[in-house]
Amino acid sequence: MGFREELGEIYDIDLKTDEPMKKHTTIGLGGAADYYTEIKSLYSLNRAVTLARRYRVPVKIIGSGSNLLVSDDGFHGLVISTKRLSDVFGKKDGVMAMCGATLASLVGFAAKNRLTGLEALCGIPGTVGGAVVQNAGAFGVSVGDFVVSVETLKRGKLFRYDAEECGFGYRKSRFKKSGETIVSATFALKNGKLTDINNKISEYTKKRRSSQPPDKNCGSVFVNPKGGYAGELIERAGLKGFRSGGAAISFKHANFIVTSSSATATDVYNLIQYIKKTVKDKFGVTLKEEVEFIGEF
Repeated sequence: MGFREELGEIYDIDLKTDEPMKKHTTIGLGGAADYYTEIKSLYSLNRAVTLARRYRVPVKIIGSGSNLLVSDDGFHGLVISTKRLSDVFGKKDGVMAMCGATLASLVGFAAKNRLTGLEALCGIPGTVGGAVVQNAGAFGVSVGDFVVSVETLKRGKLFRYDAEECGFGYRKSRFKKSGETIVSATFALKNGKLTDINNKISEYTKKRRSSQPPDKNCGSVFVNPKGGYAGELIERAGLKGFRSGGAAISFKHANFIVTSSSATATDVYNLIQYIKKTVKDKFGVTLKEEVEFIGEF
């Protein structure tokens, strides 16, 4: 019995082979993953990762597929989606969300229970797991601002980290390089009035719609450099609307890349490299990607 057969025997795994990753990323691009599954329990997550390690099969764990660019050649390994691990519930010390819960569902749960603080994150198209790793944020608010604790899985063991142990900084955390999988996070929120909370959600939603493109994209392409904004530098470089194949820099917000039906992941990758070179040449600033590249480019 080989890797595929053993993986398929895990009781709650729905295994697919040669699965197009364009179906599982917000930008809608990318070749096929050799193996793809949406796990439904921590047991199956641990079993799948353990099997892959034993068979030396590369593993990539994803949530909603935002901030990801998968190579046109795909991913030669196992992609595990956590989006079915999506429970959100109240605890004594706050609100606990599983790694696959969307930020929208977390904000919605908080609002329903008259808890305030996370409203600015309502439009970020990511899951809690990815948001914790990236310390995702918007409008001056970051996920790490409200984290009480984070639970992770590594080599079959569960670990718990208090907020001060998470290493949160601007779009970073200790989990970027730790090799751990985020399992859940608990957030401390304050009591608020439902009307005020809903008004804030509405306000942030309008701001996002007015400033960011509605087209398929992978979210913000670059992290803002210290003391400035990536989008502003790209715009000052005269790159708004610049195109590479089927990919173009958005006219609405220069830190977003939008695509046409003919776009490839290579088009997007090449455009990102061109932006970096142009901004470096003009301003001496090296932009750092927020988008993560999966596979070979």
